[in-house]
Amino acid sequence: MCGVSAMMGRGDKWWGAAVTVAVCCALFGMCDGDYEPKSILCDDVDAICAKNDFDVTNVTECGSNERKFLNPAICNCGLKCIENLKEGDSCLTSSLVDYPTKMCGPGLECKEDPSNPRSSRCIRNTDKKCINELMKYEEEQEVGTLGPGRNKPNCDEYGSYAPTQCSPSSTCYCVTPEGERVFGETLFSQEKVINCKCSLYWEDTEKKGLNLGMRCLPNGNFDSLQCIGTYCFCYNDTNDTVTYGPVPKYMIKFMPCYDKEIHFESYSNPCHSAQEAWNNQGIDADIIVAEVPQPVCSRDGYYAAVQYLAGKAYCADRNGNRIENYELPIHEAENMNCHCPRRRKIMEENGYGASKPKCCSDGQYYPWQTRGPHSYCVDDNGNQYGETVTITNIQDLPCYTNTPCSAK
Repeated sequence: MCGVSAMMGRGDKWWGAAVTVAVCCALFGMCDGDYEPKSILCDDVDAICAKNDFDVTNVTECGSNERKFLNPAICNCGLKCIENLKEGDSCLTSSLVDYPTKMCGPGLECKEDPSNPRSSRCIRNTDKKCINELMKYEEEQEVGTLGPGRNKPNCDEYGSYAPTQCSPSSTCYCVTPEGERVFGETLFSQEKVINCKCSLYWEDTEKKGLNLGMRCLPNGNFDSLQCIGTYCFCYNDTNDTVTYGPVPKYMIKFMPCYDKEIHFESYSNPCHSAQEAWNNQGIDADIIVAEVPQPVCSRDGYYAAVQYLAGKAYCADRNGNRIENYELPIHEAENMNCHCPRRRKIMEENGYGASKPKCCSDGQYYPWQTRGPHSYCVDDNGNQYGETVTITNIQDLPCYTNTPCSAK
């Protein structure tokens, strides 16, 4: 359980100092088969559960209206499928047994019923921002006032924003539980593929003050091919396991997860290669080329949306090419994110250029957008808020102004 192979299965922690078999034997007495708990750590879950007479049920799949539930006893011994209650169903706020028989389903909370203080029901908590927005969306949908640019909020089972949010007929992108944009975006048709696990992993990594970790794909998922130092391995982010390797980097193109369409034998993607070249200026010669900007890279090894040159910040595609003429003086570009031009680029590349959004010169979304005969206001992610009007009545929009981009 605590050898090198076990440590590899820990995903982002795999390269940590693995405990050797000898240390395991010395510290935990796990070599003779008669395990005696000597610490409060769950060093060997199966042995600890057996020691405490818990039946460890290995549930791999639950029904469509069920969820997996860990035993609250020591080391979460045992796993069962619990039925989800629907909105409005009666529920219990506490249980006298280890396992509840039923629980409020995802996005629901068991709250006291205002009409009957002695009972509780499963409800959606409107104090949660995502839940509140979702309920407004459903209300507009029911009465037929849902605008063409309104996105359906995607909430997790706790009422926070799910990692993936999608805008209608454009792109899906990654967010934090609070709904703040992070790295990762792809065409809306890839909604079932994007999971944003790598994007959120890096949010947590950077908050810890670290800058070394696993590489992402452009959509915010983990790259299945990972290299740390001179070794590479194949990684499955569905079950957080190493599926092949590690092997020396020179064998990279023979690995089952190596895809010549997206990977390079050097493992260094375009921006990382440019960054390395920039860092090595002057090493082999005393001449440094002037006006060569330091590239800014994303977590996928490609270029970040905002790049810098000659006192300007400008919007770039993932290969570092300037996107049209979206730019600002560097001293005015502190909040520049280029979300709008990047969306335009993704849509153009995939044949949806006719419905691409309109952007201001600083890379922000134009405060109102149009789709067919309709006009509506949009937020910083290009999603509609407020009412929809016909183009002929565009001046009725609260976001309308004669100087739209200068007002942003």
